[in-house]
Amino acid sequence: MRAAIVYASMSGNTEEAAELVARTCEEAGLRTKLFLADEVTKRSLAGFDIVYFGSYTWGDGELPEEMRDCLRLLLKDNPNRIEQAAVFGTGDKMFVKYCRAVDEMAYHLMKHGVPLASDLLKIEQSPRSRPYVVKDWTRRVIAQLQHEGVENNGAITENQTA
Repeated sequence: MRAAIVYASMSGNTEEAAELVARTCEEAGLRTKLFLADEVTKRSLAGFDIVYFGSYTWGDGELPEEMRDCLRLLLKDNPNRIEQAAVFGTGDKMFVKYCRAVDEMAYHLMKHGVPLASDLLKIEQSPRSRPYVVKDWTRRVIAQLQHEGVENNGAITENQTA
């Protein structure tokens, strides 16, 4: 199986999480590739069985422009369908709209018929202090894919907060 990890990071926290996801996928035998959200093209994600999307939350609970543009590019008028997705993000609980970008990414993916392979992962600031949460979540995503196959109809389940 092949996994793509598409992420937007400002402070490096989401990049750390994306790298943990990639390493965990590789340890499970998946071929992985990391992409910055603003470097993705319509053809970049063709042939991947799962695409992990990760982002920080900006301003007043907003999805950063680079991830918004990436999703717009991938989901509108793109012949290369995303088979499955999983969504994670970083944020700070001191803000009322903690990790709202995660919910927004999931909403747009589901709205365009992309099934989500697992629960949403919301990470308090950096995954550095609790890397096992990201690794466990990634393993659950992989297990679900292997159990159900990449052609399931997926559904958003509960949010998981790290």
